[in-house]
Amino acid sequence: MRGCAIRIVGVASQLARHRMVRVAPLDPNRFRSVIPHYINGRPPYAGRLVAKLAAETRLDAQSRALDLGCGPGTLTLPLSRYCGTMIGIDADAEMIAAARRAAEIAGVDIDWHIGSSFDLDAALAPLHLVTIARAFHWMDREATLSRLDELISPGGAVALVNTELHDLGPTGWHAAFEELRKGHGRFDDFYRWRKSEAWEEHTSVLLRSPFSDVESISVFEPRTTSLEEVVARALSFSANSPAALGEDGCAAYEADVRQRMLAISPSGSFPEIVESVAIIARRPAP
Repeated sequence: MRGCAIRIVGVASQLARHRMVRVAPLDPNRFRSVIPHYINGRPPYAGRLVAKLAAETRLDAQSRALDLGCGPGTLTLPLSRYCGTMIGIDADAEMIAAARRAAEIAGVDIDWHIGSSFDLDAALAPLHLVTIARAFHWMDREATLSRLDELISPGGAVALVNTELHDLGPTGWHAAFEELRKGHGRFDDFYRWRKSEAWEEHTSVLLRSPFSDVESISVFEPRTTSLEEVVARALSFSANSPAALGEDGCAAYEADVRQRMLAISPSGSFPEIVESVAIIARRPAP
């Protein structure tokens, strides 16, 4: 497994320097209006990536894993099949309710909690793996890693999980999608700062943390996304949510997405390559 990984072993002291720390305002309702769109529009993580992550971190029936910022359980559910105890935490009670319903349908047993990265109680320990999927940027990253250092057992790991999207074929619809999303979005100061040169990349934060032995694994899959899934994805971002745009703004945005996407692909089918990525961070060997 390690032969397929890109390994970066860092020395925290080489990267330690003063940085201004900004943290997104804690808003448990930030994604509430996008829940159905998030479920239907965000690309699911590749099953092969979840299996590789479980193997790489040596999950087994005795392992305790935590999915922090779990949302509707997109990663929590498939990962639960590889460990003895699976815990999901999210600040939004409605997200947890959606995740709980999905787990009941799937027939998997998960321990759900309403809370945030500021609510990492000692009772969660010992943890073998903590996953943070599409959510690390919303947290106080340094403080979260420091707290996880107290909860994760020796040999355990943190994994940042995400999907990167690439064009498949000549349509190039992702660029048009991003243009529409940015044109209609209601972006706040935190978003603008996060997209500026002042923002420190996640890997850099990890390399300065107790979990400074960092590697990345990924899986590429060709998929075909329908128009309805593209529309749901467009509405799944906090800055493009129905709550952020309002009724009229949301309707105009959806109409623009449909019109532009159908002009690109009248069939309503949108091929893409979904890259499922896990950045795995451990404490360096003594």
